[in-house]
Amino acid sequence: MVKGLYTAWTAMVNEQHRMDVATNNLANANTNGYKKEGSTQQTFDSQLALKIKDTSEPGSYPRRLGRIVPGVKTGEDYTDWSEGPMKSTGNTWDLAISGKGFFAIDYTSAHNNIAGHTQGQQTVMYTRDGSFTLTADGALVTHDGDFVLDTEGQHIEVDPTKKHAVNVKGQVLEFTGDGADETSEVVATIGLFDFEDYDALYKYGENLYEPTDVAVRIDNATGSINAGFLEQSNVSVVDEMVSIINIQRHYEAASTMIQTANETLKTATTDLGRL
Repeated sequence: MVKGLYTAWTAMVNEQHRMDVATNNLANANTNGYKKEGSTQQTFDSQLALKIKDTSEPGSYPRRLGRIVPGVKTGEDYTDWSEGPMKSTGNTWDLAISGKGFFAIDYTSAHNNIAGHTQGQQTVMYTRDGSFTLTADGALVTHDGDFVLDTEGQHIEVDPTKKHAVNVKGQVLEFTGDGADETSEVVATIGLFDFEDYDALYKYGENLYEPTDVAVRIDNATGSINAGFLEQSNVSVVDEMVSIINIQRHYEAASTMIQTANETLKTATTDLGRL
């Protein structure tokens, strides 16, 4: 019975973790470029087996072949890196990545945090969220005001009084003249970077990823940039709702198991104890 209580308890802990992951996905269903998360579960570390009436070796008596670790273990969380759907905005500075790659951001930490960043610390972060704007001074920034970096890791600055366009290579074209006399020149190239192993990316928060010490950056990502579009979250609200319903049912089943085991233990310690 006690082992049954432990088994049910581990199931409830695991389902609570799955619920946390699913609700986080739902909360970010409308976050640009968000990649949904999932969690894995592991069965018993080992099993208890007994040799009963085994004549292959001398001594026909039950033998322990392993240790019992009842219950389920929460495995590793993982990220679904599949591309989200594109949404047309018509905004020149809304950029969506088609294929592999990340935008590089010169991020300034607003406060001290558990990731080891101190207030005011500047770090290069990466994101799939291409919802950018142009400041009055002509700097390309995120919605939080952090600078977008070019292929050389420099801030992107253009003439805010002129017309601009961004091509699939990330080149920022600046137009001068009018009508038939209109000409364009490349004034900057938006950096698009990739990594050999996405597991080496740490989810910093604020829709940003920070490379760990083992991350190997690829400077020329294979993806292309679509101006006037935003990549939406790859979270399916319907799938997450179905998952949440299943999680609730599993949690309730484990809770019922604990109640049943508790009643059985109560009977064993009260009623049978008087015999």
